[in-house]
Amino acid sequence: MRYALLVILVALVVMLVLHYGADRKANPIEESAAMLDKSKAALLPSQLQQVEAALDAYADERGARPADLAELVPGYLRGAGLLIDPWGTRLRLERSGEISAALISAGPDHVFSTRDDIRRSLQ
Repeated sequence: MRYALLVILVALVVMLVLHYGADRKANPIEESAAMLDKSKAALLPSQLQQVEAALDAYADERGARPADLAELVPGYLRGAGLLIDPWGTRLRLERSGEISAALISAGPDHVFSTRDDIRRSLQ
């Protein structure tokens, strides 16, 4: 009787390991979300390039970059939509000195200063 209970417990452990093992595929919803984030990340470089070009045009005309990216609309960018990253968070302009700066997207987590942020250095 004791061995029968032990055999049943071992069988349950084996079934759990097989069910939750390392080879288990990701949830289809998680896979879809990951693919969507990859697609959004692929769109971002083009968007950042357009905003950078608008910043350059603004600086060429006015002698310095704007204090706020909103100053680029409508004179240098068609609409404020280009100031929102593909995940719905407003882009940031971060200055790191007199000349250097960076455009920053908060990335998929919508939080700045985390490891998924996407930066484009400006000269």
